[in-house]
Order: sequence, then structure tokens, then C-alpha cells
Amino acid sequence: MNITRATTVDAGSVYEATRVRMIATVRSLSDKQLRVYVPAAPQWRVRDLLAHVVGLAADLNAQRFPAADDTGGAGWGAAQVAARNEAQIDTLLTEWDLEAPGFEEGLRLFGYEEGSHFVADLHAHHQDIRGALGLERDDDPLTVAVSLDHYLGFLHLLLCEAEWGVLAVHAGSEVRVLGTEAGAYRAQVAGAAFEVLRAFSARRSAAQIRRLRWRGDIDNLLGLMATGFTGGYSIPVDDLVE
Repeated sequence: MNITRATTVDAGSVYEATRVRMIATVRSLSDKQLRVYVPAAPQWRVRDLLAHVVGLAADLNAQRFPAADDTGGAGWGAAQVAARNEAQIDTLLTEWDLEAPGFEEGLRLFGYEEGSHFVADLHAHHQDIRGALGLERDDDPLTVAVSLDHYLGFLHLLLCEAEWGVLAVHAGSEVRVLGTEAGAYRAQVAGAAFEVLRAFSARRSAAQIRRLRWRGDIDNLLGLMATGFTGGYSIPVDDLVE
């Protein structure tokens, strides 16, 4: 994690800025576009992803959490969508407007690490929608950087738990060193920050991940990622073209 960003960036404000961009995207869409299925979340349509992010904010504000046996919160997310299946888009956006201030204050209360998690989740789903519809990328630099803090933090824990060694990630102009500090350098990867983000948020296939600039043991790392990234964040089999 970037320590300077963690101590200076208000994750609640970054979430709100991303939310505003997503609302603008949704309001620009036709009914047909709202019914398009999203390759990055193939069980859901565009409107379902909106229902999910709205339901997520509402559930966490009300302290409704996934069941203990709900691996990855898949059932929890499905329930959020099902509960809003008949809702009009304006109704969903009104609900989000009501829930967002409390949710964003919660991100500030719990701190940057937790806040970056939900910025990353929202940005991922906004980009999922824009990618599905062939729209210009949401590559706001601050949002991408905050989102990378979360996803690379998750990968860092995965590498440490496996005692895998050290992975150096060059994401645009920033360098992140992941894995056990005492471990040997085992691989390094470089690419544009947006592409590194989409790769390590399970929005790129293994073949696409290999197209980043790699040195070292990418084969073993991809194997570890395949077992560690599960649920709605499993690595897709087919290329995801955006």
C-alpha cells in the first residue's frame, strides 16, 4: 500500500466521485443497453450490477452481512439483485442517493484499507459495465491507484501465506513490492496502471495477464492466483476485451 496515499486520500470521497461517474453512465443508457449481460460478471445484466452496488451499500449500512457459509458472498450479492429485480432505474438511483452518505462516512470511519476495498469494488463494476458496452474506459488516475492498493494488498497476503517469494509490480510510474520481505525476488511485471489493475482484479484471462511485461516465474504465480482468486473474482477463462 502507498503510505502517503493511505494517510492523505479520503476513500469516501473517491467512492463518491466514482459513484457520480457510474450514475452518469447508467443515465446515458437505453433500456436495451441496461439489459446487456456483462462479460466480467456473466450472470448479471448491466442493471443487475447497479442493483448489486446499491444493495451492497444498503446492506452494510444496515449491518446485514453474508452468511458464514456463503463463500465469497455470492449468495448475498445474488439476494441484493433479486430484491431489486423489478425496480425502476430511477428508484435504484434514489435508493443509492439515500444510502451513499452513510456508507461513505463508514469508509472514513473504518479507514483507508477498508475504504480502498469498496472503491475498488465499485470501480471494477463501473468499468465492467463500460467495457461490456464498448464505452471509453473509466481510468481516473486516483481511483485506479486506490483500487490497486486494495487488489495488490490482497495479492500480497496471498503471496505471504504461500511463502511464494517476492513479486515486483511496476504499475505505471509506481513500483509495489509484494510478498515476504525475506523472500527472494521471483518475478516482476510491468504495465500501464489500468491494465495491471484489471489483471489483478480478475478482469483478464491468464493469456491476457501473460501479455503484460513479465520476468521470472509467471507460471507458478498464475497457478497460485487461480486457486486464490475465487467467487466473483475468479480469473476468466476467455479474454475480456474492453
